[in-house]
Amino acid sequence: MRIKSNFIIKILNLFFILLITNQCSQLSSSPVSKKKTNESNDYLLNSSAYEKSRENSREIKKIKASYLKQNEYIDSLFYIVEVLTNQLNKQKNITDELKVAFSNDLSVFRDDYLSTTDSIYFELTNNLVRVDNKVSILEDRASYTDSTNFEILNMLVMFENKITSLTDSYREISQLKTLGNLGSKDLTDTEFREKYIEGLSLYQNSDYKQSLEIFQDLIVIDKNHDLSDNCQYWIGEIYYGNKDFRRSIKEFEKVFNFKDSNKSDDSQYKLGLCYINIGNKSRAKDEFQRLIDLYPNSEYFQKARQWLLKL
Repeated sequence: MRIKSNFIIKILNLFFILLITNQCSQLSSSPVSKKKTNESNDYLLNSSAYEKSRENSREIKKIKASYLKQNEYIDSLFYIVEVLTNQLNKQKNITDELKVAFSNDLSVFRDDYLSTTDSIYFELTNNLVRVDNKVSILEDRASYTDSTNFEILNMLVMFENKITSLTDSYREISQLKTLGNLGSKDLTDTEFREKYIEGLSLYQNSDYKQSLEIFQDLIVIDKNHDLSDNCQYWIGEIYYGNKDFRRSIKEFEKVFNFKDSNKSDDSQYKLGLCYINIGNKSRAKDEFQRLIDLYPNSEYFQKARQWLLKL
């Protein structure tokens, strides 16, 4: 930058010399100059010419002063440019250093980020696995609980049915001892009733096979006997005791074919229990509701309402 400054100064000096030469040439070509050449003594004594010369001299000094001032201004500008250039170079160096540092830091940051991300992903994966395991455990527990609850429910139903059926069978035996003869075909009324009591006794002792044969035979012998609907009901109970609930449903439904059966409400209630045992809660609710609607005076009315609340 300093070399350029010196070069410009030399150009300006040359320009200044040319300017002075031009001014001198103008002075030489003027009438006053010619007179000075021809009559030098008169020119020097001529005050106006002298003043003109002084004026030109002052003008030249002003031009020189202006030139020097411009030269100083140019030097100051070059200095400022040089300073700015140095600052720019320093800034560029700083920028390069920052780029290198940033690149290094970015590499470190990227490594840290990847490391942190891997750690977070690993932790999240472990958490998801733990949550999934907990969900599986809860599902297993829920399934086990539902299964256990259903099993307990079935046990309660079976137990309740066993008590009810045994109670009914003993009550029937007691009542049969006081009932009169309503007639029969191949058996006398007494024989029919004795055979019926025998079937109930076998049922109470869980001899379902012999009990089933007796009840089926009695229906074949006289389906119009006043105990035939009872025989049909106990056939349903036998299949229920054997946990053949679907067959039990069919047998209980046959009870409704007997006119004015005294076992209709019993059969209706047992249908609800059968559907509970096969897992059809919706149908069980329908059967219990039907009992409430059709048999409001039944001994099973309150039990049916309780089952509706449970289901």
